[in-house]
Amino acid sequence: MKIPERVDVAFIGGGGASYPGAFELAKAGLSVLMVDEKGNLGGDCLYAGCIPSKTVRTKILEYTSTTRKVDPDDVWQEAVKAKEWVQDIRYEQHMREIKEHEPNLTFVKGWATILSPNRLRLTTEEGTFEVETRRLVIGAGAEHVMLNIPGKELTITSDMLFAYKKTMNHLPKSLAIIGGGYIGVEVADMLSRLGVQVSIVEMMDRLLPNMPPELSDAALQRMKEAGVNVYLKSPAAAVEKRGELKVLKARSSDGKEIEVEAEEVMMAVGRRPRLTGYGLEVLEAQGLQAGKGGIAVTPGMITTLPNVYATGDVTGKAMLFHAAVKGSVIAAKNILANKEVYRFNYHSVPYTIFTYPEIALVGYTEDELKSMGIQYDTILYKLAGDAQSQIVNHREGWMKILVERESLRILGFEAYAHDAAELAAVFAVAIENNLTAKNLAWTAGPHPLTFESINYALRPYF
Repeated sequence: MKIPERVDVAFIGGGGASYPGAFELAKAGLSVLMVDEKGNLGGDCLYAGCIPSKTVRTKILEYTSTTRKVDPDDVWQEAVKAKEWVQDIRYEQHMREIKEHEPNLTFVKGWATILSPNRLRLTTEEGTFEVETRRLVIGAGAEHVMLNIPGKELTITSDMLFAYKKTMNHLPKSLAIIGGGYIGVEVADMLSRLGVQVSIVEMMDRLLPNMPPELSDAALQRMKEAGVNVYLKSPAAAVEKRGELKVLKARSSDGKEIEVEAEEVMMAVGRRPRLTGYGLEVLEAQGLQAGKGGIAVTPGMITTLPNVYATGDVTGKAMLFHAAVKGSVIAAKNILANKEVYRFNYHSVPYTIFTYPEIALVGYTEDELKSMGIQYDTILYKLAGDAQSQIVNHREGWMKILVERESLRILGFEAYAHDAAELAAVFAVAIENNLTAKNLAWTAGPHPLTFESINYALRPYF
């Protein structure tokens, strides 16, 4: 492969924060360079995140929803085989996409180091090269947060459950999870279905502490139903080895010491923007603003250096694959326009916890609306009478819709339902396009799907 000496745009990273925008620019005729150490596209999402974890979840649900007796280890092996197959076909798909965008696009397996706002050093298997670029897009992603506690080296991360070609080949009989955020709750939900004895140790006073309290309550209820032991207000203090098992030590708010024995201890206290290892300090010395929360950008993905953009998790905002894709395309469109024409509305990004039933959130929360002094109405609609919820035998679901009182604009949405993620997509469209309760009330959702309950819930606004 010939690496160009000069390009119009260079991307650091090959995940969702990079390749959608890189494709847009290449199609427009610009010369584009994309550098990623994995040697393919998809980033952490495809390597060890959303794609493999949801494949494993789907396979587990498929097996455990039947009445026939299944061997948990056999199910795990089948789930791992399925996720590797999905990862393979998606990696093959991405390689075809790279070829389709050549010669304007050059993809390099290697490591990029920033030398200046207009220059990169590439370290590859073939050697070291320097490339000049007119514009730079940083899509370096995120990394696991590891608590600095004694015995942290004894813990695993979710990578051990989902990473491409590196997944553990046996199912642990017991698992202690440090952290009750979305990763911890999702893993607890899926593995408990296979008979794994799961415990969650969380330092805050509720699960999903960054979500509204009613969604935290839904998560706690789901964990109780699954037989998961939950310890709240209990910061992790240490991990020790005890024979063949590991012991997670924590201390409750009343001072009592907690010990949880398990075959494995998983660290799941969150992810943070990847800000080191690729020369970001060079740009900071020239005025780029970045801190623990990520690289500062405008809604158009432009940093404080005019020719440098940052997209996806590295900005610390809406750290989700679908948000990274949107940010990547916004950056590309603004590069083509040579000004900030397109802007990111972060409130239209849906958040989903893939337990079963699912938990979803998009838009403003009630606390946010109250703090801004916005008058709103709350529509709480229970799904016990919904046909689809009855068909799948999950009638405990509900959805909450927040509507601006005067304009009737949709402002927020929450749900606990078997298909909450898909319901949230409807409200993401509504919030992005300033649709009203009347707009959705006039839409006939397909029967018998839960979408029709949106119409029923908002029928008073006909």
